[in-house]
Amino acid sequence: MKRDAINCLRCKTPMVFLGEQQIQMGKTSWVLGDLPNLFAGAMDVEVYQCRKCGKLEFFSMEGNETQCQEAASRKICPECSAEHDADDDCCPICGHVYTK
Repeated sequence: MKRDAINCLRCKTPMVFLGEQQIQMGKTSWVLGDLPNLFAGAMDVEVYQCRKCGKLEFFSMEGNETQCQEAASRKICPECSAEHDADDDCCPICGHVYTK
């Protein structure tokens, strides 16, 4: 399910749809090797890339529940009002630094 046009949050360039992929959810352990990966499963995502700055965006292909979680993982810069990832230490547009 390809989304409508998406612009890069960093440089505002239109992003290119790269396709649908599965991302492995587990991790490899020293003791059990790849066994935890077999039980963790995978997540289906849509992948978009900004050709200008190289940023990748991943969108879950699940329903509205994931969209609500995605919206909660965003924040708006108090200086330039740009919306970006909530885990950014500073605004990628204006450079505003967040205090923790």
